[in-house]
Amino acid sequence: MSGTAMPGHVLAAGAPWLADARQKVAAALAAGRLPHALLLHGRPGVGKAALAEYIARLVLCDQPTDVPCGSCQSCLLLDAGNHPDLRHVGLVDEKKQIAVDDVRALIGELALKSYRGGRKVAIIDPADALNTNGANALLKTLEEPGGGALLILTVARPDRLPATIASRCQRLAILPPPQSAALEWLARFDPTVEWRGLLALAAGAPVAALALAGRDALALEAEMADVPALLARPDTDLVGLGERLNQRLPAERLRWIENWVTDRIRRGLGAGAQGHSLPNSGLPSAARTRHIQALYAILDELRSAQAALRGPANAALLWERVLGLIARELNAVRLARPR
Repeated sequence: MSGTAMPGHVLAAGAPWLADARQKVAAALAAGRLPHALLLHGRPGVGKAALAEYIARLVLCDQPTDVPCGSCQSCLLLDAGNHPDLRHVGLVDEKKQIAVDDVRALIGELALKSYRGGRKVAIIDPADALNTNGANALLKTLEEPGGGALLILTVARPDRLPATIASRCQRLAILPPPQSAALEWLARFDPTVEWRGLLALAAGAPVAALALAGRDALALEAEMADVPALLARPDTDLVGLGERLNQRLPAERLRWIENWVTDRIRRGLGAGAQGHSLPNSGLPSAARTRHIQALYAILDELRSAQAALRGPANAALLWERVLGLIARELNAVRLARPR
């Protein structure tokens, strides 16, 4: 889909839910109050990386107003992808941690004067992939930034950053839009796509839903349909099942299971299911209460697993634990039903 290849700054400029963040940064820049470090935080796929690109473009623009001009020499260099005063640090070669050598190289670059006589900008995305050595290396630069340098860090969970790093940045929370607004924005790219399902897999994050459209993610719904029944069987090979689920779109599969568990909780509470057809548990009141409490605990595990999957966690153990918890609970429900 052509929309998924859209440059980040263009996407951020047209995303209505990012308007408040864009305006705050533009106002701070115009008033000379822009901090030396920004921490953009929000769930994965909400547009943090795109917003970081937009902010870098605004800050480096030779003649900005409240938006980048798009025509100055700086903007043209950014279009060409070779602006000498912009640096990126992130994950490479499918690694799950940012190499400390990359951080040290960035620090060396920021210590130099601007090539074009203005500001220097560095984007660290995702900053929660910094290991301890990388975070420690970055700390001194955050404490004593060079003149005109701006660091932009993106992170899904600020609590996963060392407090010494987070406390030296000005935070900017990026919240997802309401579902109706997200669906309206997504429909502009292709009105024929079933965006509601993709948005659910993306946990309400529109940019993530847009990316999923190009990865045949809608087929995941059919692929996952038999998973609850497999987990309810005592003879299922959970290790093998976990290996299969981890092969493609593992984060989205975890989110599908999270949605399934959430709908099961809603059904148990009498609120009705959303998106997945779940049979009525038929449990006595006490057993149903215990079941719902166990499902809430499983939800916590699923959300922790999604965060861990973005780091250097052992994926096999992660899947085995999550699937094992669900399998044991479904078996407990089976035994608790009146006979």
